[in-house]
This record gives sequence, structure tokens and C-alpha cells, in this order.
Amino acid sequence: MGGRPLEGLTMVGKTLVWTEELERWLKPFLNRLAHKARRRMCPLYVAGLIGPGERKSIQPMAERLVPGDYDQLHHFVAAGVWDAAPLETELLV
Repeated sequence: MGGRPLEGLTMVGKTLVWTEELERWLKPFLNRLAHKARRRMCPLYVAGLIGPGERKSIQPMAERLVPGDYDQLHHFVAAGVWDAAPLETELLV
């Protein structure tokens, strides 16, 4: 995927027009994520949770949003200890 994390995604033949608003809302949080892969996977994970699709577990979301990239999405959710303070600070803002 190119420049913007959710750019050009389609799901069941429908362009995800709501992704622009999601990207705008997430931007301050993404700016506080130090890790490049987390900044890439976060919008995809959130889009998977709130977007279309019956199943919200990692495998079905990865199949819908990032076919062939299951491992990175799974790693975003399951691995790594994060410093939550920067995100909590942004949430307070």
C-alpha cells in the first residue's frame, strides 16, 4: 500500500469513503506512536473493528483489509509492550 495507510482500500467492491474521516481522527494518535509499523497497522485495525464485516477477529479483518499481511496485523495486536502515556495524553487533549 502506498502513502496513506487506508488509501485505495476496497471492500466488497465499495470504496471506503469513511476512511478519510477515520484518518483525520486518528492522526494525532498516530503522531504519538513511535513505531512505523504500529502507525501503519493502527488505522487498519481500527477500520477492521468499526468497518463492515461480520467477524472482528484478526484473521477475517486481515483478509478484508490487508490480504497476505495477517502476521503484521496480528503482531500489532498481540505483541509488544507499549508506552501508553503518549496516547493517553492525546486522549486527554
